[in-house]
Amino acid sequence: MDKIYVVLMAVSALILLYILWCFIEPFFLDQDRATLKKSPEDASPADSITIKKLPLVQSDIKNAPDFRFVFFSDTHAEWCPVSSKRICESIRKAHETSPLDGVIFGGDMSSYKRGAAKGFKYLNAVSSCCKELGIPFYGVSGNHDIFVDNIPEQAGFVSLDDTHITLVSRTSGSKAVLAGLSDTGRKNRVWHKMPVLDGNEPVMLVVHDPDAILHFDPATRPDFMLSGHLHGGQMKFPFRIEFCVLRRHDKLPNMGAVQGVYNIGGTTVFISRGLGCGVMPFRFLSVPEVTVVEINL
Repeated sequence: MDKIYVVLMAVSALILLYILWCFIEPFFLDQDRATLKKSPEDASPADSITIKKLPLVQSDIKNAPDFRFVFFSDTHAEWCPVSSKRICESIRKAHETSPLDGVIFGGDMSSYKRGAAKGFKYLNAVSSCCKELGIPFYGVSGNHDIFVDNIPEQAGFVSLDDTHITLVSRTSGSKAVLAGLSDTGRKNRVWHKMPVLDGNEPVMLVVHDPDAILHFDPATRPDFMLSGHLHGGQMKFPFRIEFCVLRRHDKLPNMGAVQGVYNIGGTTVFISRGLGCGVMPFRFLSVPEVTVVEINL
């Protein structure tokens, strides 16, 4: 009987520690760097698309990158212990190290319409920081953003939703297209096609949900893609239950792409773990992150 009591006490203590850590982890912040280079072309159709995990920092790249961005996503402002001040500090530090070509927000400002005010306050603080440093601030919509109107104007970023601009590298003089796609929400979702682009410049696409790559014609897949949405799983469970049950509608995680850098069908894709916590105010083994993304054309 005493042994059973000890075992129960030990299990209870582990459960309490687990719950406590789930509340604590969202307050941490990983300030990462990801180096992206073009992947070999792959014309595989979506039903046989190949996925290859790539290192976050690719050591074989010796020259200065063509473009440097700070990328963050999924603030979900109702429960985001990572303050906008800390994001601004990351932006300043990255810009001091080497000039940035822009700051990019990957969507999902808040989880619900009632949290929009907090979301606007958060992104406006980042926008003010970018203006002070003379850095463009871009963004796209996420699936939760469909409930709020005029987010780009009120949040202070330039919307890339269903549009594109041409950027010139300050290091090499090469041109590239920075494009974005809007999100129509999870219910009755419409997967937008890649826009028809003139010219042969490399394409850097920002789209909230990385599953979008599965809905592009192989000939129109971008060279690079930045996404969020998955929160790195947010809550890691044994046997990948978080994706088999809680996120069963997301296809890429069940194909092996959750967070980090991948070659997916010839596109080099970076998937961020994001900052906020979505519906549940917990994280476990999925620390929030803001990332300096270096792109090599």
